[in-house]
Amino acid sequence: MIRQNEDKIFCKRCVMDTSIPGVYLDSQGVCNFCHMHDKLDKRFPVGEKGAMILQRIAEKIRNDGRGKKYDCVVGVSGGRDTSYCLYYVKEIMNLRPLAVHFDNGWDSEIAKSNLAKLCDKLDVELHTIIMDWPESRELTNATIRACVPYIDLTDDIGIASSLYRTAVAENVHYIILSHSFREEGITPLMWNYIDGRYTRAIIEQYCKIPLKHFKNVELWDMIYWILWKRIRVINITNYYDDTGEKVETLLKEKFDWQDTGQHHLDNELFTLVYYYARRKFGFDWRVVELSAKVRTGVISRESALKALQEIPFFEDEERIEHCLRKQGISREEFEAIVNAPNKYFTDYPSYYPLLQKFKWFVWILCKLHAIPAHTYEKYFHAI
Repeated sequence: MIRQNEDKIFCKRCVMDTSIPGVYLDSQGVCNFCHMHDKLDKRFPVGEKGAMILQRIAEKIRNDGRGKKYDCVVGVSGGRDTSYCLYYVKEIMNLRPLAVHFDNGWDSEIAKSNLAKLCDKLDVELHTIIMDWPESRELTNATIRACVPYIDLTDDIGIASSLYRTAVAENVHYIILSHSFREEGITPLMWNYIDGRYTRAIIEQYCKIPLKHFKNVELWDMIYWILWKRIRVINITNYYDDTGEKVETLLKEKFDWQDTGQHHLDNELFTLVYYYARRKFGFDWRVVELSAKVRTGVISRESALKALQEIPFFEDEERIEHCLRKQGISREEFEAIVNAPNKYFTDYPSYYPLLQKFKWFVWILCKLHAIPAHTYEKYFHAI
């Protein structure tokens, strides 16, 4: 059983609680993440209205893609959300996507199989960027040594870099993403803040080998891609209902798709990501997803609270030992890091102070679909 902090106060609507940095309750006992969900839910309709919006978006993307090999770039992993997103882009929106996958060396066999079957049956070309393994391992280890909550930081940078650089190479102006605030929720900023300067600071302080292949995403890269190359990010998941089991059912029927067992476990490193955050910070990543499912009525609040009382099935000792061996970290070194003082992105140089001064510009970029639409709420309304 997981030891509970008796001082924490749970949201009366979901299962977020006040021990989580950035979570606060209103006078009715409802958390700010529930209010953020409601705001996004009103802004992004599903059903008929959402389908109409997506068709207008599709028409705009098709017009921009005339004479090009691809209309858009779609990030894929072999997991639930990206698989359904690729299906929707090709079959419902009738676009010509290039599927882009970033391989950090931790792809599960199920995810690999899902990707191959999906792209084959949809007749979509798959472009895979394979990270140099020694560098990939060292980047993750550097983030662990930095004692910050999110140890998959550099892989998210790698994904963004792969998507934008591929879009530039193919002269494509649209990147399609599939993050679902209704199904996955929104992670607290202190848990997984990301920017290029912060990443660079960790690399400079904690990487023990020279990096020859890793491509960071700096602020000037984003300015170049957004303003000069006019690349837009469309999170189409905002406009269709992906809650419940209907997505898995469709994928299994059409593509013989297999469930990876948990959100993000298409990337097996997330066993260690979850375990490390829970052991060191007391953060349970499942609380974000479970809270989202409670808000949308997929599960009851009581069921979610009960689930949080149990250690996740994928955090078994055999998997943890496998992760540590693959990363080249001894159990002694890992335990020393777990017991070291906790740090956050605020303990390192980052672009966040600058973003705070220009948050109005971030708001405009969200409205223009230049960056994911929930970025503004997460970066400035949830800390």
